[in-house]
Amino acid sequence: MVCFRPDGHLTDEALTALVQGTPLTELERLELAEHLSYCDQCLQRYTELLAEAPLLTPSRSCQESLRRRIRRRVVQLGINRYATAAAAVVLALTLLWGSAGLSGQMIRTEPTFLERAGAALTEWTDDWPQKWERALSGFSSLFDNFGISPRNDLTQGGTHP
Repeated sequence: MVCFRPDGHLTDEALTALVQGTPLTELERLELAEHLSYCDQCLQRYTELLAEAPLLTPSRSCQESLRRRIRRRVVQLGINRYATAAAAVVLALTLLWGSAGLSGQMIRTEPTFLERAGAALTEWTDDWPQKWERALSGFSSLFDNFGISPRNDLTQGGTHP
């Protein structure tokens, strides 16, 4: 079967074969699909041939189930928005009222988490320079006799070179 006319467009025979579902080789199908992807004139002719072909009717309509799903999704989105806003308001009010102490007579006997964390940080910052200095001095004492071998001391009468 000849797929292309001399001017480079698809033949009527090739377009009819596509519409009717005539078996084509894999190469022919690939060439036809590629040409239809960029040639608007052949695509227009192909769609006109398709419009003349009988249309398939579905066994059942999906219109009602689609509308139902869209309605359900809209309701779900609305509920999610209002639920999120309500949760944010409740959280804000809880934090506001819980931290401010509405009665004003709340007596704290135990330090809060932030107070304990601040005390621990202060204690750590007071101790760390001494601990760091002890660690470095112990480490540097390893290198005090570095480069001096005991054999040199014995051969030279115990004096250093």
